[in-house]
Amino acid sequence: MLCKRTFSGYILLACLTFLGAAAANAHPRMLEGKVNISVDVVLEKLPLIKQEKMKDFQEKVHKYLNEYEWIEEQDFPPFNMHIQLFLEDQPSNIEDRYRCSVVVSGPDVQYVDERALFAFQEDQELQHDGQHDSLKLLLDFYMYLVIAGEFDKLGYLQGDPYITKARNAVKLGLFDRFVRGWDRRDDLMKLIDGENYKLFREMKDYYFYGLAVYEEDKKAARENVAKAVTMLRDVLATDYDLQAAKDFISAHFRTICEMFKGTDNIKPIKTLSQLDPEHEEYYAEFLN
Repeated sequence: MLCKRTFSGYILLACLTFLGAAAANAHPRMLEGKVNISVDVVLEKLPLIKQEKMKDFQEKVHKYLNEYEWIEEQDFPPFNMHIQLFLEDQPSNIEDRYRCSVVVSGPDVQYVDERALFAFQEDQELQHDGQHDSLKLLLDFYMYLVIAGEFDKLGYLQGDPYITKARNAVKLGLFDRFVRGWDRRDDLMKLIDGENYKLFREMKDYYFYGLAVYEEDKKAARENVAKAVTMLRDVLATDYDLQAAKDFISAHFRTICEMFKGTDNIKPIKTLSQLDPEHEEYYAEFLN
């Protein structure tokens, strides 16, 4: 049985059990583990005086990200994220400014951004106070994108509200005083808003439904996961360089192979082997 669904958090909890995983515009308050974000800040390219000024920056970013309720839905299961910030000095006579490369890693997606720029002063704090700030806008943008991807796992395009939040961040960023990089983020949003990326998001619906029902209905589970693999093939046929689809395969190919191992239908494994030549040897174990 193939179906689109509108399920709540228990579906993803079932998926997490299958996978063996361990694991916003509201007033700030301590989270109960909905999103757990680890932060690494690399200062080594800064002059020593700037390294001293920014010695508490990692802690401030960690607090900003983790002491806020990004997800309002009460039944949403927790997940982990990792954010790396690589700082370089941007000379200025009026304030401390920094160029920044950002790597944002979610459960099965990664965003790399090498064009961030913001001002930050030694005594500055990061707060969810509604005040416009270049750094906060950047962090918010990537938080919303990762959260949107996690909501898409719950049901058909469930991440739309967070896609809208990310899009609104871009609109502000395009008029920010540090506009560097927001043209690229605008291009990313145009990609996400396109039909091919929509198909990628729809694919998640079938895939995670299949994982959720695997224990109670293996036939239906495999049908939905096989459909998801076919959709992945179509997505990459349209845009072979779509990194989100490649990240998804890298995160889930082992689960898919195990699901179809020893069955009469190994077509999904064959399809993955064509889409993901990097793991050719692994697929061969299931195809020979």
